[in-house]
Amino acid sequence: MEILRILAGPLIGAVIGYCTNYIAVKMLFRPYHPVKIFGKKLPFTPGIIPKRQPDLAKAVGKAVGDNLFGENEIRGILQSDGVKSAVIDGITESIERAVDGATVKDTLMKLTTEESYESKREAIVEYASVRVIEGIKSLDIADIITRQGTAAVQQMGGMLAMFVNESMISSLAEPIADKFADYIEGEGYFKVYNAVDCEIGNVEGWNMDRIIGEHRIEKIRTGISGLYDKMLGDKIAEIINAFDVCGIVEEKIKAMDVKELEELIMSVMKHELGMIVNLGALIGFILGLINLIVL
Repeated sequence: MEILRILAGPLIGAVIGYCTNYIAVKMLFRPYHPVKIFGKKLPFTPGIIPKRQPDLAKAVGKAVGDNLFGENEIRGILQSDGVKSAVIDGITESIERAVDGATVKDTLMKLTTEESYESKREAIVEYASVRVIEGIKSLDIADIITRQGTAAVQQMGGMLAMFVNESMISSLAEPIADKFADYIEGEGYFKVYNAVDCEIGNVEGWNMDRIIGEHRIEKIRTGISGLYDKMLGDKIAEIINAFDVCGIVEEKIKAMDVKELEELIMSVMKHELGMIVNLGALIGFILGLINLIVL
């Protein structure tokens, strides 16, 4: 009985210290919501974490964004060989899947509507036809006929070369050139238009594998790599700002349910918080022993 009387003080102190620290740890999270009696909110409600959740979210967001996943970290990730290779591989594979077995027309039709495609195709045919006609009209047909005809006659030699000279050929070339120009202005345009339209139709039927081929895939990869480097060089600051790590982390923590937040913190600090509770019991026990010695 004497031993129990002696140990009662330290044991009661240990229990009080344990309970006090246990309640203090629980009050970090509990209660989850304000408790009101007669319309007045009780002190220490809600718990510290629920009450300061917005401030906690802001602080954690800033810590993560500034120290753990800041501008330098994001820059390093985007410029790393692994990320760059993943981007290049992804785009290249997408291109290969898109063109596998498809014709030029099939591929282009995936990028626009049929009406828009036909409109653009018509515009290309007309533009090419006009350019061809303009090129033909820019030629000095009379001069070409004169020079080429004179050279041909001189090569033939003989009596023909004596009677058919450059002057005679030139006099014949002028009316021929005029007739040719009239033809080009009229029926010639439609001939050229039909030829261009037919050629574009042939190109539309080409298989994309024929155009790309394995040797061109490497060129595509090289081109994508260059574009990726240029994009990072020109836009990396905008890309980093667009991530807004601080804001993302802050909003995520704000949106978390208080119970979920408690489980998250406890999963990380359960051992440490348990040690605090046990430390309260130890301190209470020691204070009880000191009280026996003093008294």
